[in-house]
Amino acid sequence: MSADVLKVGVVGCGFIAQSAHLPSLLKCKNARVVAVCDRNGGLAESAAKRFGIDKHYIDFAEMLGKEKPDAVDVCTSINTHAPLSIQAMESGCHVLVEKPLALTTGEADEMITVAERNAVKLGVVHDMLFGLAIMRIKSIVRSGAVGQVIGVCIEHGFPRQYSPIIQDKTHWWHKLPGGIFSDTLPHPVYLTREFLGDFQPAVVHTNKIGPLEHLPFDEVQIVVENKNGVGTIVSSCNWPALMTISIFGTKMNLRGDIYNATVLQLKEKEGLASHALENVNQSFQILGGLASSGIRTMLGKYGGHRLLIDEFLRSVQNGTEPPVTAQDGRDVVRLMKKITDRMTQATEH
Repeated sequence: MSADVLKVGVVGCGFIAQSAHLPSLLKCKNARVVAVCDRNGGLAESAAKRFGIDKHYIDFAEMLGKEKPDAVDVCTSINTHAPLSIQAMESGCHVLVEKPLALTTGEADEMITVAERNAVKLGVVHDMLFGLAIMRIKSIVRSGAVGQVIGVCIEHGFPRQYSPIIQDKTHWWHKLPGGIFSDTLPHPVYLTREFLGDFQPAVVHTNKIGPLEHLPFDEVQIVVENKNGVGTIVSSCNWPALMTISIFGTKMNLRGDIYNATVLQLKEKEGLASHALENVNQSFQILGGLASSGIRTMLGKYGGHRLLIDEFLRSVQNGTEPPVTAQDGRDVVRLMKKITDRMTQATEH
């Protein structure tokens, strides 16, 4: 194996590993997946077979000892992020962790301390920051065309592939402090923080609409605020799948469809003729965005997990900062704790 190619071990062989992490890693020219590990031996074996990986393990310590990976990708349940990451870093491995970084800021602090002590990289997967729509929005905002960002609104409906997890009352999601939302809300939280800055949750409202009795609530509405402006997050497992973000600026507004990778630039118009022209303009923006994202996909220029994982591996090789730092991850864990505490209070009342 070339010295320029990193040996990577993956722990956790469930949905996110097989749908995003392993396909992305296999496309990275600077990495080779040497082994996968899962306490469910059958799942580890099937993942190894599916992706053409030579070794599979049940015991994580055994994988670390025998394979001696340069980096470990942690794709397990949130309550195991800290102990598995610490174990890998104490073995000298760089670590990339699925979001959220940890369950508590205490766990996150310990992870950061261990990374610093062992001089290894610790990164977290905030993948939507690297999606095509969000990267386009970041570029427009940084150009100054939007002016000052004074508002962010995110709407999130759960993708269909989550339905079996939501319906399975034994799944680990339901044991988290905020239930299923502890795993899904970090996405809109880190996106809001990206554009609005650090914030405080001002209002957290939960609602119960659907028929599943094991869900204490199935919708969450959150209002956040800081000195820059106000943000809203609405998340529901009752809607069709969607993920949209609206950016409100002093010069222009943006609306992005994250799943379809389109971005609309919305400018103030006066008069009927101007409104008609703006409708035409928006139609061309949508068509152009869909065509652009389609071409990029065909050319292999992916965003999301693929780009973030590639950037993390480059940071390991080049000795630079990870694309999403452990401190970024800790900040999201801190905000999630405030939100889930308010969710629990709202449910109790």
